[in-house]
Amino acid sequence: MGSVRDRTDDQLFAIVMEHLSKLERYVPGQVRKGGTKEALLNKYEADPVFSIFGLDSPEYAGATLAGGTITSIHRKIGDIYEACVKALLMAELNQTPDQVTYSAKILSGSAEESRRADAYVQFDRLEKAARARISAYCIRELRKLTSAPRIKLVGVGLEVRHCYQTGDSKRTQADEAMARHLLVSGTLPIMPLFCNQSNAGIVSRYRSVWVVKEGMESYDLVKEFSGYDLYAFMLRNKAEFRAPVVKLLRSLTP
Repeated sequence: MGSVRDRTDDQLFAIVMEHLSKLERYVPGQVRKGGTKEALLNKYEADPVFSIFGLDSPEYAGATLAGGTITSIHRKIGDIYEACVKALLMAELNQTPDQVTYSAKILSGSAEESRRADAYVQFDRLEKAARARISAYCIRELRKLTSAPRIKLVGVGLEVRHCYQTGDSKRTQADEAMARHLLVSGTLPIMPLFCNQSNAGIVSRYRSVWVVKEGMESYDLVKEFSGYDLYAFMLRNKAEFRAPVVKLLRSLTP
């Protein structure tokens, strides 16, 4: 019988491959020629997400402007990180699906919207050691977010993104409204962005209301909360995770 960690590896592997298998449904568009392929490759090869999933390949750099196909790839990778983080919180912190779920009605601009956190941890539902570790981490991060916090934290809400490259103002406004809602509810809003290629302007704006972690900081956050090294898992399975992405990207070229 395998160890608990082996079972966690197997569960995460199944999650990743299930999402990647859906890439076969997408019909590739035509590749635009030219661009800054060499510059993109240099950045992507050093990135802790792009380098795992084959996004540092010449095929990806050549297809960056291919539109819908690229959007589809990023959407599936985003789904992967959200599902993996939630699965780890359940497996390593003994939480149920209901316990890691948080939803609320929030006011964004003049409209009321239903929003949910990608993952949620409530301190009093945790075992003693995990409760002490995670609550202490969150209190330290709250003090970085505001110099004079007047909030008693009861939990943490995660908005999990593999990368944030959009500049959509409506989405940004809704994200900020969600962060404010979480804070007044005693829940620390944390946004882990696992890549280093996010929109710098949006990230800078979010830091006023979200605890933002980028790149390896996001993997470190997951390890701090769960005790599991998600980045090491990704590296161990890099070849298998790259293959379906690179296959799709190669299909973009004549």
